[in-house]
Amino acid sequence: MSGYGAFFAKEWLEIQRTWRVWVIPGMLLFFGLTSPILALITPSLVSSLSGAQPGVTITIPPATALDAAAQFLKNLSQIVIFAVIISGAGSVSGERSSGTVILAVTKPVSRSALVGAKLSADLLLLLGATLAGTLICGVVTTGLFGTVPWRGLILSTAFWLTFATLVTCAVTFFSAWLRSRGAAAGAGLAFYFVTLLVSLWAPAVRHSFIGLPSLSATALSGASVAWVWPVVTALAAAAVFAFMSMEAFERQEL
Repeated sequence: MSGYGAFFAKEWLEIQRTWRVWVIPGMLLFFGLTSPILALITPSLVSSLSGAQPGVTITIPPATALDAAAQFLKNLSQIVIFAVIISGAGSVSGERSSGTVILAVTKPVSRSALVGAKLSADLLLLLGATLAGTLICGVVTTGLFGTVPWRGLILSTAFWLTFATLVTCAVTFFSAWLRSRGAAAGAGLAFYFVTLLVSLWAPAVRHSFIGLPSLSATALSGASVAWVWPVVTALAAAAVFAFMSMEAFERQEL
């Protein structure tokens, strides 16, 4: 891939100087900080709201460190994953629609290097932001609850990160294949919702990446999980999508 190093440096500098540095990292840091706080105040908040209704009393047990970690994981699975899809949808299609990609490929940079550099930068940003958000969540949880289920938190977040890596590679493929940012985002969302639908089939959950979201919840509770097939198939599918992204862009007319 001719020119990969130079284009990766350019892509990483662009991330640092544009809105992209604030979206995924900002959300992960925000949820890492606020998830334990939200878990702590939720029982009191619900009790106070129920007290406003005559004859209605709702009692919720005091929150625990496990509740704080579960809240963080819920935010990853329900909010951050959509941000990953939408922000990644324009990785290739955005530059193609603006015309800047034509200038790049006229230089000694192969199309495969361009796509590979963009995907690598996006994955590095996702990895760093996830590590930082998880660390902040653990530290804040320890400060509020005196303890944190580090093993469960790290394992569950690692399973989510594996799934998010697959989703990033899939969205990059759609971005390289489709000319419209909106179409790529729609295809990425469709891919995600199809995985949710297929998760109703138990064999797919046990033997493919479809089971990664449920593995995250199980790992958080401290129970043992059969993770080999879901993780291996997720990484294999991510590699396939990465290869298909480069092949699709090679065949596109700019």
